[in-house]
Amino acid sequence: MKPLPFTRLSNKEFSPLIVRRYSEPFLFFIVLITDDNLDNLDDLVIKFIKKKDLPETIQEFRNFAGELNKFLLSSYPKTEGIAIVIYADKMTVSSLSGDFMNHEQCRLELFGLLNFMTKV
Repeated sequence: MKPLPFTRLSNKEFSPLIVRRYSEPFLFFIVLITDDNLDNLDDLVIKFIKKKDLPETIQEFRNFAGELNKFLLSSYPKTEGIAIVIYADKMTVSSLSGDFMNHEQCRLELFGLLNFMTKV
């Protein structure tokens, strides 16, 4: 039997959106919509950062965001959406995939939560 896609119109598994804030080595947020267990998220992110040279240029920050997005997507197969948002060196860099690219309501929720998170 062919496996069902994770995004279904009927029999939907509700995947809570989570926002995780990191302040080292620079301020960035990871936003995920997934049914996967995220208990190891911090370990995966730290492992990813340790393998990379820290970004210094605009393009390096863009590459970092895209590579982290791709890494998390491969680590969490039930993911419906990922957003990596970096604030560093007076700029914001984002890498969006899945529901954050396709659904306006997901983007509105993302930006509303980011607005909230930056004020706490």
